[in-house]
Amino acid sequence: MMAAMMPRRSALQRLSQLTAAVALLPACKPAVPQPQPLAAKPPALGVPMPKPQAALVVDLTHDVICPWCRIGHHNLRTALGNWQGGAVTVRLHPYLLDPSVPPEGVDLRARLAERYGATQLDAMFARVTQVGAGYGVKFDFAKIRRTPDTTIAHALVLAAPAALQSDLLDVIHRVYFEQGADIGAAAVLQAAWQEVGLPVAQATAVLADAGARAQVRRLADAAAAKGLQGVPHFELHGPAGDVTLHGGQAPEAIGAALRKAAG
Repeated sequence: MMAAMMPRRSALQRLSQLTAAVALLPACKPAVPQPQPLAAKPPALGVPMPKPQAALVVDLTHDVICPWCRIGHHNLRTALGNWQGGAVTVRLHPYLLDPSVPPEGVDLRARLAERYGATQLDAMFARVTQVGAGYGVKFDFAKIRRTPDTTIAHALVLAAPAALQSDLLDVIHRVYFEQGADIGAAAVLQAAWQEVGLPVAQATAVLADAGARAQVRRLADAAAAKGLQGVPHFELHGPAGDVTLHGGQAPEAIGAALRKAAG
């Protein structure tokens, strides 16, 4: 079923709603309302200080099947659409919520029931659907039957031209969360690739490349090794310093972080 659009709420109401929400999947977290500055690292002796750059960079670590990542990514796009400052580069980094999922995927509800109990699933689905609707993000969990191995989707996103990666991720989110498509299937991902205007032959080559999938796992392992325990995770880098955000942040919170990093 398609979630009805919720009435528009104030920024404070929406932030409060997100803070109170519970995560749908392990390490897939709702919002932390306030941006937190990252500790500055002093340069090594003898190394000149880098000059501040005008452009901002947003590093977003995510998993394509995390509903809070869909909310966070959607709200990042909204914040960037309202941004009046300088150029912003978005870099997407893979994270695997469940690295043990086999290539053919697993049953979504059976997997979640093992962790949370079958009686909790409807409430969790309803909660994230409600929160998403407040931002115009649709979820139809009645159609989603599988938890796919997401390495193949991550590999395709990383292989796309930088200017189209966010658009491709948006399409992948839509076909999974709204249509229940199996985004572990090559044909589904090839169609998403074509939807953003790219030739299908390129997608076919990436999807057949075991090295591309292995690279995704190495990058996801590196993120976990750094201590990252939840996604979505934002790191913003700008002339005024670095700012980090966790969870499915509201556009207002992301906009505030952009302004803080820009100075």
